[in-house]
Amino acid sequence: MVNRKPLFAGDSEIDQIFKISKILGTPTEEVWPEVNHLSNFSTNFPKWSKQPLETVVPDLDANGIQLLELLLAYDPIGRISAKRALLHPYFHEDEYSHTSEYPQQSTMQVDSSSIFA
Repeated sequence: MVNRKPLFAGDSEIDQIFKISKILGTPTEEVWPEVNHLSNFSTNFPKWSKQPLETVVPDLDANGIQLLELLLAYDPIGRISAKRALLHPYFHEDEYSHTSEYPQQSTMQVDSSSIFA
């Protein structure tokens, strides 16, 4: 959205995978354990190095780059959840004054009584 165009605009499944890999680097066992065991992954894919997100999304500030890195983690175990992402300083820059620290757990109270009514 910052670039006003899709970050990974593939026109087929393999093109999508390659576009992601060209920016995030071809996934390896180091960044995504067990990636070699995924049914559609091939060790014959081209080997791309990770590109600095600052060059891919130059209009995004430091907090935005940090959040994007967390959201785009290959390994689902290391990827930030949507709930935690909403607590990130990118969404609260006035509150956190551009620090990289943000609450580890939500203290948000939600009234869910009307959700399932």
